[in-house]
Amino acid sequence: MSKKKRSGQITIRDVAREAGVSISTVSNALNKSRYVKKETLQKIRNAAEMLGYRPNVIARGLRIKSTRSVGVIVPDIANPFFAEMVKGMEEVARNLGFTLILCCTYYDTDEETRQLDLLMNKWVDGFIFASGFNTDDHIAELVDQKIPVVAVDREITQFEVPSVLIDNVEATKKSVNYLCELGHRRIGYITFSMEKIKTVENRFLGYRDGLKENGIDFDDDLLIVDEGLRMNEIKGCYSAVEKMLGVKNPPTAIITMADVMAIGAIKALKDLGVRVPQDVSVIGFDNIAYSAFTDPPLTTVKQPKKSMGRIAMTLLIDLINKKKVEKKNIIVPTELIIRESTARCPQ
Repeated sequence: MSKKKRSGQITIRDVAREAGVSISTVSNALNKSRYVKKETLQKIRNAAEMLGYRPNVIARGLRIKSTRSVGVIVPDIANPFFAEMVKGMEEVARNLGFTLILCCTYYDTDEETRQLDLLMNKWVDGFIFASGFNTDDHIAELVDQKIPVVAVDREITQFEVPSVLIDNVEATKKSVNYLCELGHRRIGYITFSMEKIKTVENRFLGYRDGLKENGIDFDDDLLIVDEGLRMNEIKGCYSAVEKMLGVKNPPTAIITMADVMAIGAIKALKDLGVRVPQDVSVIGFDNIAYSAFTDPPLTTVKQPKKSMGRIAMTLLIDLINKKKVEKKNIIVPTELIIRESTARCPQ
């Protein structure tokens, strides 16, 4: 890579590309925040020297002049889960004299990076990342610039970034255990891809481990992983239910990764002449406001969305104000809300 940029324009993203490593590895090497192999460290140093990279001290100095604004990046604001969470954030920000700038990525890693760059140019004082992907590379640039970051419904594994989240594995186990108490043994699970998002992966692990702990063998026929559910959760889940009911030995209960999926599942079951819960029980996840008003009202896992948003924003503003944050991960409790979409297994 040639030196077409002035040294002040070179970022750790450029260094990572030149060295052939991740951005987070470059950040860890240059900030000495984690161990990096000697040969990798030398490769990074060579790339930084060749490109003329220098930490942006001027930018760090300018950030001392607070804009009293914070950036919040969410994957889908149309999802009531994130809308309720952002409401909690906004209440805290407003009460403390901060302005919240909201960006939506629609589960696109490139868009998440673009939104991050946009907000950094606006000199926001800090960032909250809600959910998202199993990569922390672009967050490394914030750490490099000493910009406060908090995660919510997402754990940042490579840096000392506070997270507000639930135990998704144990939360999903609650749903499996409850269905087993009702006598169900054929329990289906509907989700989108778990490869990129830890929250999604952990909910699946809770489903799988819950089956195992109740002496039930995992059955591939009862698992629907549909990437189309990411942006069309209701419509996509409708199709997933049709597919699941077509297997040789269909489920007597279905767990979905989110409430909006459960709404689509209930609609599909009813249109196919399957009674909920007399023939098939349905459980969602999130306890969004709509879940109490479905027909029948939805049994679901409640996570305190608004409270999580409040805690995350409070943590971020504490970091902006140079207050010490004691815990890296704050785990908030969940509760299984039992409504009328679940019943004993039909005999």
